[in-house]
Amino acid sequence: MKRRKWLAVLLAVAMTGSLAACSSSDSGTAEGSETDDSSDSSVITVRVAGTPDYDPYTYVDENDNITGYDIEVIRAIDELAPEIECEYSYTQWDTLLPGLDADRYDLVTNQLGITDEREEMYLYPKVPFLFCGSAVISSADEPLDTLEDLKGKTVGAIVGSSFTTQLEEYLDDHPDAFTIQYLDGTLPQMLEEIVNGRVDATFNDPSAAHDRAAIIGIEDRLHISDEIYNGGFSYFLFAKTDKGQKIADIFDKYLPELYYNGTLEKLANEYLGTDSGVTSMPENGVFKEATLEEYQAAHES
Repeated sequence: MKRRKWLAVLLAVAMTGSLAACSSSDSGTAEGSETDDSSDSSVITVRVAGTPDYDPYTYVDENDNITGYDIEVIRAIDELAPEIECEYSYTQWDTLLPGLDADRYDLVTNQLGITDEREEMYLYPKVPFLFCGSAVISSADEPLDTLEDLKGKTVGAIVGSSFTTQLEEYLDDHPDAFTIQYLDGTLPQMLEEIVNGRVDATFNDPSAAHDRAAIIGIEDRLHISDEIYNGGFSYFLFAKTDKGQKIADIFDKYLPELYYNGTLEKLANEYLGTDSGVTSMPENGVFKEATLEEYQAAHES
């Protein structure tokens, strides 16, 4: 099994782009330190960043270590791939993509879907790692279950989120159905906006909403609809550079192995409480082949 190096990362305000601190001590910390004495210059160092507060996908645990479903999938690939060594850090959502722009990171993750704007600026791999749904989240005092129920309401939307893109696309087809109020912040902040009556609802991942609401103690004040809308696949995002392309190719090489050996299902059950986002991937067009060998044969370039 390949040894990993965990580097302590101090996130400070950079000269270009305000890189916000993520913990109470204004620092981001990786999980200890382990150094391989036999350094191989051919191994690519991959600087990975997630966010500290998007449970259960990418978050910081009680020991100030970054974890979550997204991060653990990356660690599983890191274990398989002798071509890479990953370093892990975390930052706030609004500095995640600017950090990729500024060459602070090689890979970022936060349940990122595909948007036209991101495709122009960044590099997506060919292989996603989860199929996610979306739900209407509203106040328990005035529960809303469908997009149609949002008629005439004020709906909160996080700037830059793929869920916001879905709301905007719905409005393209249903003009004036509801009013969007944008928030340049995080999901916990948006949930607080709902319980405090500043917006009527939001649209987001139900697992993440449930976990974040439980952590901040407002789960009994929120209603998460049973109606699930297809949010599409989630991808890791890479810098659009030669190095980024090499790393993306390595992830595309090893990620299918995690699907076919059951690792993705195991991690999904552990971190998300369900493996439906993994087992539904074939019916949505990915990993349709019965075995890894059949998949590799079908996708030989």
